[in-house]
Amino acid sequence: MQSTTDSNLNGDSAGDRTVINPSGNRNLASTVTPLTNTGGAVVAYLADNPGAYYITAGKGALATGGRDTLATPPTNNFDLSVYKDINITERIKFRLGGQFGNVLNHPQYIAGSNPGAGYGVNDVESFTSVSDADLGLVSSQSSTFNQPRLTFPSNARTITIVGKITF
Repeated sequence: MQSTTDSNLNGDSAGDRTVINPSGNRNLASTVTPLTNTGGAVVAYLADNPGAYYITAGKGALATGGRDTLATPPTNNFDLSVYKDINITERIKFRLGGQFGNVLNHPQYIAGSNPGAGYGVNDVESFTSVSDADLGLVSSQSSTFNQPRLTFPSNARTITIVGKITF
């Protein structure tokens, strides 16, 4: 979870972690309102939703959140491949087949998967950038916080027909 603010005041552009409210609802996040003294300096932050588990860490606040505190939905993938070999001669063989990815067509909202970019649940690819949509899932200030259905594609069923001649 990220606060999307430089709460530790180290000057980098990476968002820092959140403050954890152990008695809060793990499905909720909250922004904060700065509290100032008579001189106008920020002296504390007030959680806008005190029932939230993830609280945005304001500038100078000590973030208590750790890594991997927000789980994405599990993967429920079943793939199937079917082939039929046809001998044309003793040396020449023709293989006809079908490959079905996510044959049961279960929705799978997986971080980093983007079939439109050529990778998804049935592929192993590396990617070097994270989109704003990906960050929205873990940002305590985002409208798509903890909503993978609004953040990632569902990785629908794929079907591939295969033909191969071996000689």
